[in-house]
Amino acid sequence: RSEQDQKIANAIAAAGEMINLARNDAAIAPLLAKRGYDATKLDEGAALQAAAQAAFNARQTAIGVQKQATEAQGQAEKKARQTYADFRETARAVFPSRADRTTLGLNGKVPKDLQQFITLARASYTAAQGASYAAKLATFGFPAASATAALAEVDALSGADETQSQAIGTAGGATKARDRASDALDAW
Repeated sequence: RSEQDQKIANAIAAAGEMINLARNDAAIAPLLAKRGYDATKLDEGAALQAAAQAAFNARQTAIGVQKQATEAQGQAEKKARQTYADFRETARAVFPSRADRTTLGLNGKVPKDLQQFITLARASYTAAQGASYAAKLATFGFPAASATAALAEVDALSGADETQSQAIGTAGGATKARDRASDALDAW
């Protein structure tokens, strides 16, 4: 699958070639002028073709930015989920009581939903920083600095998810702009 509509790409290139041919071929220009495609109308078409090409280019850039944002979000999520899995493993070994596990968010499965995961991880790490948990966790390899770093990872994931959402919106807008410019060129 192509990242861009190949029919639109072909139409933009073909329109540019046709306009240039009509402008530069002395035999074709008078015939087209009789049908309403004089120099002014060809200039109008050239402007529409340039706008369609610019919109096509903008969409290509937006798709690239969106792919980078999606990759960054995926890496941030993988890192945050691994850190959280390590934390849960340690905390479960250190705190066997159901009440402690509830406070630390250790019961049940880790949510697959990203927003639920972010909320749960923040709650777990914040609880882990409490005096009754921090000292014991520190002796088992999860000091307060680790909880702070883990919260920063979750914040980075949240930021990466926001960036990705914005990039997806921008790419969608660029698609609509490309399609409108292509439709205007087709109508010409």
